[in-house]
Amino acid sequence: MEWNDWETFCRVVEAGSFTAAAEVLGIPKSTASAAVSRLGATLGVRLMTRTTRQLRLTEAGSHFYDDIAPLFERLREVHADTTAASEAVAGTLRIAAPYEVGAQHLTEPVCRTLEKYPHLQIQVHISWEQPDLLASGYDIVFVMVDQVLPDSSLVARRVVMIPRALYASPTLLAERSPLKTPADLVGWPCLSGPDDASWAFRPVGDPTAEPIEIPIQPRLQTLNAEMRARAAVRGLGVARMARSVGDAEVAAGRLVRVLPDFELTALRVYALMPARKLVPRKVRVFLDALEAEGASATPAPT
Repeated sequence: MEWNDWETFCRVVEAGSFTAAAEVLGIPKSTASAAVSRLGATLGVRLMTRTTRQLRLTEAGSHFYDDIAPLFERLREVHADTTAASEAVAGTLRIAAPYEVGAQHLTEPVCRTLEKYPHLQIQVHISWEQPDLLASGYDIVFVMVDQVLPDSSLVARRVVMIPRALYASPTLLAERSPLKTPADLVGWPCLSGPDDASWAFRPVGDPTAEPIEIPIQPRLQTLNAEMRARAAVRGLGVARMARSVGDAEVAAGRLVRVLPDFELTALRVYALMPARKLVPRKVRVFLDALEAEGASATPAPT
């Protein structure tokens, strides 16, 4: 039996296209397509139907996938666990991360890891959307969350806490009454993330205090911190940003930090990994380099 054809079929189903599956497997698209066709001919059933827009499993193909996919996933886990026990750090480490995480927190750990392990290659895919870790073949997917990470079958390891604060331009502040408490923000134009309906505050130095939830009126909603910073500099609203971004604008004289006696919830960055008994060593050495980078890296139990 051509077991490679079976795995190629699983990868095509999981990736949703021959092109994406071929990229994960490192083979030409034509080879992936031929493998699925050959498997269907061997089994004597039609496994998929193709249109110009998408692939669809036939009923027989769906049942076949449900039967064999867990077996191939277990084989991948065994391979990964066996590889993890080896001392060699080689191969390709595939990472996906949002732009801010990649630019501000991954660059130095990536460079250090490459310098230390000459036989390792690293691919970093920048994406605002959280990709399917298993289907896309990533070793680590970084995600940013405001609060608690949703339940998942994946292993989650908190690696970074990003302190945040509020900033506004001197021009905007001069036009309005002083901001002395979070309640004073009501009615102010705000620059926020895409899902923000309110911001939570606690007095500095009092982590046990009940959060103060203040509804906001966003004029701009975006995940892009640089866009929020530029809009804030132009006086378009009060921006919630990472301290690393906002403080740089304060040092340049373009923004002022507001409500400094109150702290906002820090942004949590998690590394998501497939659940397996042993973490591959290429993943472990990279996470070690990340945790060693700066005081803001906060290791947590896996």
